[in-house]
Amino acid sequence: MTNVKHRDSSDSRRELVDGLVVDLRQFAIGLQVANLEVAEAVGLNPTDLGCLCLLLLHGPSPAGRLAELTGLTTGAVTGVIDRLERAGFAKRALDPSDRRKVIVQPDEAKVEHELLPHFAQLSRATQAGFYRGYSEEELGAIGDFLSRLAGP
Repeated sequence: MTNVKHRDSSDSRRELVDGLVVDLRQFAIGLQVANLEVAEAVGLNPTDLGCLCLLLLHGPSPAGRLAELTGLTTGAVTGVIDRLERAGFAKRALDPSDRRKVIVQPDEAKVEHELLPHFAQLSRATQAGFYRGYSEEELGAIGDFLSRLAGP
């Protein structure tokens, strides 16, 4: 009798994990499609949009930091920065603490006017109480899960 309960619990857990895997794949595909649509709408490629989003998330950064965050080579990041600069979404500035370093800064006004409107639906969904149905413990577990997915 104990083995049956254990097997049921194991099967239930496996079903939950399998469901999460399917949901994550579906979410990732939806996010990828949405990002492709936004990138096209603002005249960027997906890699450039991703780097711009990292600049917005982490703040102005040296090119080397963008390379670390993305796994791109520094040469590839230079190309990204060139394209972001040509499109008006970012600019290079000398690091005030070390004039040999260049810092890449997002153009907040252009981002606000041209990029953020494309994310308005997602923003409205999360601001409309999306998280309200979860306890603090559940939110902590979700945060831990997402942190582990995102990696170091």
